[in-house]
Amino acid sequence: MTSLRRVHPAEQERLFALGDRTEAVLRAAGFPVIVEPDPDDHRDAGGAVIEVDVFEGACGVWVDWVVARPWRDEAFRLLVAGDKENPQVRRQIAVHAAMRTALTAVLTTAGLTVVPSDDDMRPLELKVTG
Repeated sequence: MTSLRRVHPAEQERLFALGDRTEAVLRAAGFPVIVEPDPDDHRDAGGAVIEVDVFEGACGVWVDWVVARPWRDEAFRLLVAGDKENPQVRRQIAVHAAMRTALTAVLTTAGLTVVPSDDDMRPLELKVTG
């Protein structure tokens, strides 16, 4: 079994600083921000989720958008039931796409570089690279 290894301490420091800057930019723009790990489970209300991953392979600053729990739960229930065309599912997909566009615009105009994820474990997230 392979163990997870952290990136070099200097790279960890850079990533945490980049995560802090990403959070500051999004908060200044008025977005609700959830920073992982989130022991208070703010995901119930929804918002921009920021995770700083310092492990080799998937390291980086990751940003995602989550809708409030009732919408997520309903869309999940419908998807599990096979109802992919339900308006609630389509609405959630549309909201997520719009918020990815908005998050990208806000972060890039603040001078940050944002790219779509190339990580199959984070297919809909954004990666802030600098």
